[in-house]
Amino acid sequence: MKTTRFLTAVLLTAVLIGSGYAQPNSIKDITAHKYALENLIAGIHSENDGVRRNSIYFAGYYKIVETEDALIAQLKKESDPSTRILIALVLYELGSEEGLFEVKDLSLNDEDAKVRRMAMQIYNEYLVNDLSNGSLTSK
Repeated sequence: MKTTRFLTAVLLTAVLIGSGYAQPNSIKDITAHKYALENLIAGIHSENDGVRRNSIYFAGYYKIVETEDALIAQLKKESDPSTRILIALVLYELGSEEGLFEVKDLSLNDEDAKVRRMAMQIYNEYLVNDLSNGSLTSK
């Protein structure tokens, strides 16, 4: 029940926030704090579930492109299915081509059926948007 609520909140947030085509940002566009990026990446890799999820969420909310590698690395080792879905949504929000190939891989190989289904939907949305923008390359 808790996971369902979390996924619903994530999807609703993704729809509301991700509807626009906002450009990805650099951390410098958001804050001048010298350790902001380091702290955000440390949060993405945190062992604390709440800190990790919030850091992943904020990386997507503010579209911080410098977090792409950290998100991909976390996606590969993440054990929580709902957090894997959240990372896939954030990679979509960032417009990360490399990240979306990881989402495609997730849709084909994840052990959790819900993760595979959600990842496939996210990847399909990427393909549809890419096709409608006329920038689809062979993948």
